Amino acid sequence: MTTARRIPWVVITAAGLLAIAAAPPPDGPTAWASGPLDVVVALPRPADAAAVAGLVGRTVPYYEQGAKGPAEPLGSLKIAGAVADDGGRTLRLAVDPQPRPARYVLDLGPIAPAGPIAYGLGGVEAVRIEGDVATADPAWTAWLPTPDLAGFRALAAASAEHARRLPDLARPGLLRLDSQVDLPPGEVVATVESTAEIVECLLGDGEPEGGVAKSADGRWVAKFALDGAPRPAFFSLTIRTGPDDPTPAVKLTASEAGSPAREVGASSFLLPWVSAALAAARPAAMEIPDLAGGDPKRGEEAFFSKEALCSQCHVVKGRGDRVGPDLTTIGRKGAEHLYRSIAAPSESITPDFVTYTVSLKDGRVAAGVVRAEGPGAIRVIDAEAKSVTLPRAEIDELRPAATSIMPVGLVPALGEARIRDIVAYLGAVANE
Repeated sequence: MTTARRIPWVVITAAGLLAIAAAPPPDGPTAWASGPLDVVVALPRPADAAAVAGLVGRTVPYYEQGAKGPAEPLGSLKIAGAVADDGGRTLRLAVDPQPRPARYVLDLGPIAPAGPIAYGLGGVEAVRIEGDVATADPAWTAWLPTPDLAGFRALAAASAEHARRLPDLARPGLLRLDSQVDLPPGEVVATVESTAEIVECLLGDGEPEGGVAKSADGRWVAKFALDGAPRPAFFSLTIRTGPDDPTPAVKLTASEAGSPAREVGASSFLLPWVSAALAAARPAAMEIPDLAGGDPKRGEEAFFSKEALCSQCHVVKGRGDRVGPDLTTIGRKGAEHLYRSIAAPSESITPDFVTYTVSLKDGRVAAGVVRAEGPGAIRVIDAEAKSVTLPRAEIDELRPAATSIMPVGLVPALGEARIRDIVAYLGAVANE
């Protein structure tokens, strides 16, 4: 009886998967970050090879999320490589590191004639594992907006990559869903429900209370009682895949004390490799000394001196090295901003100059500012302006640091008089 009832379900499911894969694509492209150094764009029609090649060298500006009206970009990424596969319908871009949650704006020129398209760093990373060993090497990874695999079906209509991978979910194996999730502050009860068997579930710093249970309606449930969990909190869910439930329904709900449970929406999920700390940093209280009366000429001498070493990492009017931001116009932000940037360099890191730790598969580690170096490599520049080029294929992990490459302790080392002079110099240059 059981087998006879399962056979038509498998047949119907397979037919449904084929129908989804063959569904007509939407009118416009869809973009997402597939890794710290990569962007994927699903195209409704094949891209011209010459137009794809023409993307190399373009920049991708990014803006504060939710910014309304005209706004200055926080920074920009360089497109260092571009290839198209899946018959030209999947565009893969190699870019500089995407440093923080923001609205990234892609201008694809004739590939997307309707205009620029935007993407963010929200979502979930789906990791496919063939077989039953959770620690086995992944067969593939894919982006999803939320943990619910209904999103995979929807994306398969727009993305040739998702359509190609969707049938794998009807085969026995494992699927791990990794993300960071922003839950309400204070005491929260979070519940993960899945129509597929939950093999493992982690949220924040712990495992579900009482383990994973199966409810009367056949759903698998994991509950967490959290008090002051990190924001965002690490989230990882491993489920079993197979023909009985090829696109399982997965839901995460959260309830505060005395409030009903609410489903956690897409805007609360952040890709697992993104540094949320960089976006969440807030200036601390600081006593600012009197900065008036500095001498710009002495400040210029101090800036380019071997004691201050400012020019080892910064450029002013074309002089210096470009490890850190160009400071030619920074004086327009005011003396207090300049002082805070010197006294607490990690308080407000310019996104384009976030420092990364690069771990390689052979055990080597490099640290510094990272730049894309063509489609197959990156360049890492350290605090002494020394650089090393590393193949992308050898990178095991790219982890952003919440601290600046700029050294701390410069105010006591240089003294307030020279700090005033440097502030005066940068202010004078900016207003020339």
